[in-house]
Amino acid sequence: MFGHLTLDQLTAARLTFYQRELKARGQANATVNRKIEVILATLNHSVRHRRIPYNPTLGLKKLSSRAKEMSFWTIDQARDFLLFISNRYPKDSPKRWVFIVYLLALNTGLRAGEIWGLKPIDIDEETLFIRRQFNKLTQDFDILKGKANSRNGKLSRRVPCPEELKIELIDWIRKNNIGNHQTIFSNDKGSPIDHDNFRNRIFLKDLNSWDGTAIRFHDLRHTAITQMIANGIDIKTVQSIAGHEDIKTTMNYVHVVGSKIKEVSRTFSISQNVSKPLPILRLVD
Repeated sequence: MFGHLTLDQLTAARLTFYQRELKARGQANATVNRKIEVILATLNHSVRHRRIPYNPTLGLKKLSSRAKEMSFWTIDQARDFLLFISNRYPKDSPKRWVFIVYLLALNTGLRAGEIWGLKPIDIDEETLFIRRQFNKLTQDFDILKGKANSRNGKLSRRVPCPEELKIELIDWIRKNNIGNHQTIFSNDKGSPIDHDNFRNRIFLKDLNSWDGTAIRFHDLRHTAITQMIANGIDIKTVQSIAGHEDIKTTMNYVHVVGSKIKEVSRTFSISQNVSKPLPILRLVD
């Protein structure tokens, strides 16, 4: 449909017409949006590399789609999954990196693209410095989503890196001689991981093999953020870690945690006094 057009001719009006045509074919809003996102990513990539002066689709609105319900694991479910995966891919396994990816997602709440864009230079003493994300469409690195937190307007943030996670990361980097400016996780060709391939060929198979509640990979991020809130970390700190531009987004997690606590209050009770406080559980023993 667009083969005869130059990039600067892909205007918002043309893409709006394309949206209507796809809808007329019976395609769902989410499907239409995914196709539009491929075009937008191509145009944004061309602007960054100065092939065109600006993105001609400015003002284009995506079709509304029903947001998927937020799902997350309890701390016990997350720990059980990690223990299963650690046994599935032990320390001497060439696929140990898969376990590290899950450990990373569940402890930091990073988005998939941020995980695949992570490099050894991003590892600090107790934090990870997040400053890029891998775009699977353009096969290039993008700036982060969220709120600019530096004077020059660049997007970056720090997320926690517990000792166990740091040890796993450094051990993998050393064993595989990964350079400071290479991505920590890469395919056989040395390129960053394609998330669709990872999800379909590894994550879904791991979930099916594990005897537990299945969730989306993105819900590992939801799990990390809800557990931070449930463990009393203040909302502004969670917003910073999650990279939410608007604190209202972070508050959604507060509401979810609050509703879960109300459910517990209706079904769970311990009589008499508890002599010792409940222990703080780590994800992995």
